[in-house]
Order: sequence, then C-alpha cells, then structure tokens
Amino acid sequence: MRKALLCLLVLLLGLSVFATGVDTYCYDCLNSTEQLAYSAIYDCLTHLIGVWNCGSLDQSTIQKAYDCIQMDHPEIFWSDGYNYVTSYVNNKISGHRVEFNYSMRRSEISKANGEIEAALMSMFDEIGRIDASYETVKAVYEYMVENCTYDALNLDQSMYSVMVNRSGVCASFAKAFEFIMQCLGIPCTVVNGRLLRSEGSLSTTLGHEWNIIRLGDIWYHVDITSALSVSEGGRIDYRFLCATTDEILRTHRIDNTVPVPRCEDTSLEFYRYHGLCLDSYSREALASAMLKAMDMGLGPVAKFSGYRAYSEAIDDLFTHEGIFQAIEDATGFVLSTVGYHLDEEELLLRLDI
Repeated sequence: MRKALLCLLVLLLGLSVFATGVDTYCYDCLNSTEQLAYSAIYDCLTHLIGVWNCGSLDQSTIQKAYDCIQMDHPEIFWSDGYNYVTSYVNNKISGHRVEFNYSMRRSEISKANGEIEAALMSMFDEIGRIDASYETVKAVYEYMVENCTYDALNLDQSMYSVMVNRSGVCASFAKAFEFIMQCLGIPCTVVNGRLLRSEGSLSTTLGHEWNIIRLGDIWYHVDITSALSVSEGGRIDYRFLCATTDEILRTHRIDNTVPVPRCEDTSLEFYRYHGLCLDSYSREALASAMLKAMDMGLGPVAKFSGYRAYSEAIDDLFTHEGIFQAIEDATGFVLSTVGYHLDEEELLLRLDI
C-alpha cells in the first residue's frame, strides 16, 4: 500500500513541493496573459522568492492568477498573500512589482511536508484503497467526516490544518480534500461561493469553499464541510458526495473565479449508486432497498427519485397504515407502533426501528 502510494507522489527538490500532475483546472481556464502571470507567480511561491517585477501586468490579472494558484495548488500552504506595488519616476509610472508574504521558512515547510506525508500514509493505510475510483472518493469522504472537526475559530485556512491536526474551516477542508484527490490522480479543484442557508454549524454570513472532482470524463461536486456539519449520531450525510449542479445549488451559490463545469450525471448519487433509490413505489421494492441499506449499516432508509413515487409510499404506508403489513412481510416481525422520519425535500424515508 505505502509503496504504491509513494509512486503517486513526486517530491521535487528545493522546497519538496508535492507535485501531482492533475492540478491545472484553473490554469486551463485562463487566457495567455493570465497564464503567464500564473506561471511566474507559481515559480516565485515554490522557491520563496520575495519580489517579482511584473512589468505592465495590472493588479486584476495578478489577483486572478494568484487566486487560481491557490485553487489549483493546495500543496503551497505557506503563501500568505502579496502586495502589489507601483513604482514612479518623475511622477510617472515606471513599473510594478509583487511582494510576496510567507508564513513559513524553508526548514518549517520541509518539516510540515513530512507531517503531511505521514498523515496521508496513515489515512490510506486505514481506508485500504488508493485507486482513482468512486469507492475511494467515498472512503475519503467518510474518513474525513468521521475523523475531523469543524472549528470556526481556526484561523489556519491551509490544508495543513486538516491534514495534520484534523481540524479547520471550509477552506482548509476543501484544500485538504483537493490535495488527497490529486495525490490519487483524480482531477480536483476548489469552488468558491456561499451557502444559501445555515447547515449545522455553518452560517450563510461567510463565504464557503468546496470541491469539484472528475471521475473519468465526468465532473461532480463534493462538499466535505457541509457533510461534516450535518452528519450526526454516527450517521453520515451523503448529499454532498458526487452531487450534481442542480443538487448543490439547492444549498449553495457559486461565485467562482473561473467557470465551473455543469455537473449533470446522477449515476454516482449515493442512494442511486447503491440501489437505494426507487423510481416507482411498491412495498416489495421499498422493503428490498431498506433491507439492503440495513446490511450497509445505514438503517432502514430509502430515497425516491420523484415526488409521485414518494407520495404513493407515504399514502400507502402511513395514511392507510400499510407500514405494519410491509414490515411483517419483509421481516416476519409484528409491530403495533413504528417511528419514522420523512424528508420531503430530499424524498427520503427512514424507519426508526
């Protein structure tokens, strides 16, 4: 396992920057001038260069290029912003320069990279997978939700905070997840935006960051922080794993520096992928889905793909009390009462038995 994973990580000399080869999504969205600025800034950041004379490049170009580097390269966690300075000679602009700020020295970066690598190895040893597949993405999603905590007071927005300390805010979670995906060879980048409603400990008053990943030729949204905030009682919320654009826009707004691909494929939506999503209702189909969910450790739960099938289930099971006969037919148990939870927005039905 460790040997195979090490083959996916290439450590460059100098600052030992992790290079994955799949971290160019934002770069590819830029025009040629912006790409020139991106490449120059990337070179400065990876070599701890303090000042770059950027010639006639304007501040908006520099800002866009810098933002895209931050979104493409979570492994550059020591960059702490920059100052854009204009020089004058005889009251005329003579040029511009960028002065970079760094939060770490070279020796500190090397030490931090060692800690990140150790944390990465430990995680993959535990989940036991390193292939570029949906199952691995799901395992990483579950691992982060179960082992990390959201801390609104944590000022470290780099991936280091989550990778090493298993705690952070949305920016650090998005960058950590991106880094892990890139190490697996899965294209991934950060998406900027805002939540449309409060989710658990997350608030709509602040900006929000999450990810898009590409499996095969298809893009999906993944939001670790939202899943972390709403999962409770040992039950993981899978709404934010491989979600479509329509699904993510129910709770998020996208305000990204570069265009985000429209994600339309539903085949990796958790309940559909695992055969727990029903396109039509019958007691037999619902029982089969719930029994399968119980075998997966999820409890008796099922999702409906449309409101018609969902409403037919509610009418049969609860309005006409068919739930008792359905449980007896499926399990042999005779019950006089049963608790249940209905989520009309998500079209989810869960029994509390």
